[in-house]
Amino acid sequence: MGSKILIVDDEPFNLDLLEQELQDMGHQVVSATNGQEALDQVAADPPDLILLDVMMPVMDGFTTCQILKDNEATQLIPVVFMTALG
Repeated sequence: MGSKILIVDDEPFNLDLLEQELQDMGHQVVSATNGQEALDQVAADPPDLILLDVMMPVMDGFTTCQILKDNEATQLIPVVFMTALG
């Protein structure tokens, strides 16, 4: 089985599309719709990779990433930002 990947995005279409593509490639996929949900998911069961949207309600991606990188237990989890920002 492939890597466990956490997708964090508040757009259902993006979550569905990425989840399907990654599962088709053999990865285990979990999702969250905001930064706080992502932090809760990571605390419960850390993923191998996080695909993180920047603009979300509750907690944005930059803040979420900073909290992850400030925590010794999660700082080495790779984070890839996904954004529509120019």
